[in-house]
Amino acid sequence: MTGEEFELEWDKLILRLSKQFNVTAEYEFILFMMGIQEMGIGFREFSKTEKMDLINVARCRILARQGYIKETGTDPEGWPIFEASSKLKSMMPSYQNQLIKKGIIEYFKDVEFTN
Repeated sequence: MTGEEFELEWDKLILRLSKQFNVTAEYEFILFMMGIQEMGIGFREFSKTEKMDLINVARCRILARQGYIKETGTDPEGWPIFEASSKLKSMMPSYQNQLIKKGIIEYFKDVEFTN
């Protein structure tokens, strides 16, 4: 996928989710929604810490699908535990974000959200 194709796909996804959820969908909102979906916990009030944890779950699941992270189990509260590969640890944050955005696009090709 070229840079231009990627940007077009990203913009289409943002527009679709903005319409579907009646919000201005942004990067972290999308990750938050994905985290809720991945944890299977449904919509409710979340603390700031829980929101950040849900965003992190989504990031990790995307990177796990791409082979950069491995899920190693769950903690006592049922949250997944991940282990990053050495390739991810040495990767620049801007490149990680680009990988995550590409992973988000792929994720939404496989998963349908309902609100």
